[in-house]
Amino acid sequence: PMTSAVEIWDTNTLKHVDTHSFGIYMGSCTWIDRYNGYWWAVFAHYSKKGGYPDKGNEWTSLVKFNDQWQPLESWVFPPEFLERSAPYSCSGGSWGPDGLLYCTGHDRPELYAMQLPESGSVLKLIKTIPVENQGQGIAFDRSSPGIIFGIKRKTKEAISYKIPISIK
Repeated sequence: PMTSAVEIWDTNTLKHVDTHSFGIYMGSCTWIDRYNGYWWAVFAHYSKKGGYPDKGNEWTSLVKFNDQWQPLESWVFPPEFLERSAPYSCSGGSWGPDGLLYCTGHDRPELYAMQLPESGSVLKLIKTIPVENQGQGIAFDRSSPGIIFGIKRKTKEAISYKIPISIK
């Protein structure tokens, strides 16, 4: 699980158009989002079986890439998020229309709104929002502000719900 690749598909034809392999990089790439002209990806670590020995979930990082997949900057997650997601990590994320980064852990029915720090390398937790899905992948509906798609693992359903956001 610590090897990762990005597979790119044409959404109109469903034809595979490109790939980018990270191989064994900074962890397991659990999600990618496009925001403000950059690719943003999380490379997760787990504090139990499935990760690198001696590297717990505190090694999870958000990385900003350019279009050539060169890393430009990176950040780690705040201790409050790491405690709530332990022993797992960040399983889903999407930039909201309000400029905040919304993330999920692995199991809890919570959404964590974060922002990049003014200085330093630790993301800032702004608020925790109770939601219907138990962690895993999420994505904002870019055509309808505040609507998020998620996964209910127990019932194997894709769901959507609205969260309160204040658009800047």
